Amino acid sequence: MSRNLGSPMITAITSNGPIGLLALVDITLKTGSAHVWSGVGTLSWNGNTYLGVGSLGEIGDVKEGIEVRAEGTTIALSGIDPNLLTDCLSDIQIGAPATIWFGVFQNGAIVGTPYPLFSGTVDKPSTPIGTDSLTIALALESKMTDHARATMRRYTSSDQRYYYSDDIGLHWVETLADIALRWGG
Repeated sequence: MSRNLGSPMITAITSNGPIGLLALVDITLKTGSAHVWSGVGTLSWNGNTYLGVGSLGEIGDVKEGIEVRAEGTTIALSGIDPNLLTDCLSDIQIGAPATIWFGVFQNGAIVGTPYPLFSGTVDKPSTPIGTDSLTIALALESKMTDHARATMRRYTSSDQRYYYSDDIGLHWVETLADIALRWGG
């Protein structure tokens, strides 16, 4: 599948000069947004300051295909102080947006505009505990997952007024079930 990479990024990738590949992650938490990147130190992009997690961060496989399927991925952060586990888990917001960006890093700066590699929502966390470290892994769901879920909304006046109290656009829906309409001549 072709990518809409910007010309500065394509030029950097095809050049003979040294480049670095990077991943940027934006995730919404209960206390605000978190911005991290795959390098070390801080990095500014798109009005946000990204905190480098280096080798402590991990991104799972990002799959795609020609079939219409909801593929997810995972992100993980290891080396967490076990005393902070409860605070970390209580800040995770299920269903919050999360985006992973792919970019090129050259001469200490991001080249061009990073490519959105994955966009979805946060699913359940898991906490695999190793012998010497604690890791928090978040499953991320594709937005396609919502297409498989049944909606609980009904096209009735009472359901519409529950969400929009002044809207009477579905006022006559209930009476339509009792009306015999004749079509044709």
